Amino acid sequence: MFTELLSRMQDPGVLARFKENTLKINALESSVRSCDFDRSTDLVVSLLREAGFSDIRKIAHPADGVSFCGDCVMPEAWEFTGRCTLEVVSGRPEEERLIADTDETALAVVPGCGPTPPGGSTGELVMYDPEHPEAASGKWVLYDGIPQGKINQPLAKAGALGIVSTHLEMGRYDPDATCWMNGVGLYGWYRLKEDLQLPMFAVTARRANALLARLAAKEKVVLRGVMQTRNYNGKIFTVTARIPGESDEELALIAHMYEPFPADDASGVAAAIEAGRLLRKSGVKLRKSLRVVFTMEYYSTLAFFLSKEHNIKMALNTDDLAPMTCRLFNYPLEWRTSSVALPCFTDLLMLRVFEVCAPDMRVAVKPGTLSDDTFGGDPAIGIPTNWLWADVDPFHHFSNTVFSDVDWELGERLIRLIAVYAAVVLGASKQQWQELLPRLARIAVLPLAQAQDNADVRKVKCDFAAGQLRSLEKWVPGLETCAEEAVRYFRKPVRPVPPANPAEEKAASLYFRRLLPGVPWSLVKIPYPEKRRLFLNPTQYVLMDGSRSLLDTVRLAQNAGLMGRISEKGLEKLMDDLFYLESYGYLSRDLKSRGEVL
Repeated sequence: MFTELLSRMQDPGVLARFKENTLKINALESSVRSCDFDRSTDLVVSLLREAGFSDIRKIAHPADGVSFCGDCVMPEAWEFTGRCTLEVVSGRPEEERLIADTDETALAVVPGCGPTPPGGSTGELVMYDPEHPEAASGKWVLYDGIPQGKINQPLAKAGALGIVSTHLEMGRYDPDATCWMNGVGLYGWYRLKEDLQLPMFAVTARRANALLARLAAKEKVVLRGVMQTRNYNGKIFTVTARIPGESDEELALIAHMYEPFPADDASGVAAAIEAGRLLRKSGVKLRKSLRVVFTMEYYSTLAFFLSKEHNIKMALNTDDLAPMTCRLFNYPLEWRTSSVALPCFTDLLMLRVFEVCAPDMRVAVKPGTLSDDTFGGDPAIGIPTNWLWADVDPFHHFSNTVFSDVDWELGERLIRLIAVYAAVVLGASKQQWQELLPRLARIAVLPLAQAQDNADVRKVKCDFAAGQLRSLEKWVPGLETCAEEAVRYFRKPVRPVPPANPAEEKAASLYFRRLLPGVPWSLVKIPYPEKRRLFLNPTQYVLMDGSRSLLDTVRLAQNAGLMGRISEKGLEKLMDDLFYLESYGYLSRDLKSRGEVL
């Protein structure tokens, strides 16, 4: 079946269209300005129409810093409105004074940052000192890393002129590349209306090291920055379309838009369009439907997932589908499985596609972590989500070609494999699934046969493998997978593990139930002065459905390899955070059912 389907996906125009469309989308989005995103959205609509998709929709979401979905506040629209520059006022040759300039690269400004006064801001440069933010008053601050909210908010309150950010570690690989410093919010990725704003520039490691050398020599370094930016109430968009089958049940290919690199993620959008084109032209009879969803990463993806405007049952994310790291550094492809909280047979199917159609490709299987690329696997959202990509660390969001460029030939191959995968998911008959089932079962139990696990870890793995197979019964009515029989040989007797300390004893008596889908993010239910930063493990959090004790959810996430060991003090901190969330309506607690007193 697989080789015959692959032969149907051999359109010779795939590579040229994939490259052309990726670069067209990126040409509009590389400005990092909201005012250009409407045009890139319209381009994607036209590409979908040309590829033969139907029911094409462009859905507007308010980008106003107030509207929210789930626990995500939609960021305000933002743009720089004129040339933004940062220069060393003295002590350097005039031709070397300009160290950040949007005429050189749009990445020189940090998205969402605030403006300077019209004539700019001039002041001394100092190193970032987390213990004494007040020392930055009236000064520019040099910071190594992404200037997230925990960095920029104290500096803004202290009256700093602005932040000069760099990334020295990535600069070891290319000192003249710039890091895209996104995600600078305090509660979530983006600033909230109440957050203070600072001008924030991004400079190359070479330029930052020159500043560091002068500071180390006790020289006074004076900078002048001119930042012309604005926030405003705008719109962000979701583009979605379908290739209809006999049933309206849908497999979705998802990719995000509105980021400034060809590889992240204009190529993911273009690849999904091409995979849909191949599927449509292949002549495969579709029993179920394909949908594509292209929108802002996580925030408006969540909004669409939680809407009533689809019938998505499972999804495949193509973010960072074919970066150069596989070719240049021999990184393997990564296949992220579904969540341990919501297993899906698609985990197994794509591995079978690789076995048959691309046995030369190295594929590393990694667990679904409910990250921004796989969060659909939250049972409260109900969309098991896989992710096919290649790791890009330590080059993430770096203008170096290692991250920014696309491996076009790899992308072409993966487009064909995704089309084959979609053809099986949507077109295979019950008889074909029955014939495929034994091989899927062997793939499911392979991690069990190869590992020497303790009984508790083995139980989690057996339950997950059985869940992967059992999910196929929902997709193919009448199919018997004998899921439990497939894993029974690998199970080990499990003995209860008593609580090891007072904190674990307390956690064993607590039964929380989530009241909102997703993991707390922007804390929309909490007044701004009462918000506090939380560090929650997504898998542990989504397992809190009222049926398991808090201790059980922690141990399950740990045994799944998705949560590290937690100390007694760490468990006490987790309980404190959960009580805090409970007080604002994120969770409910039922102790009466356990014979406790509230």
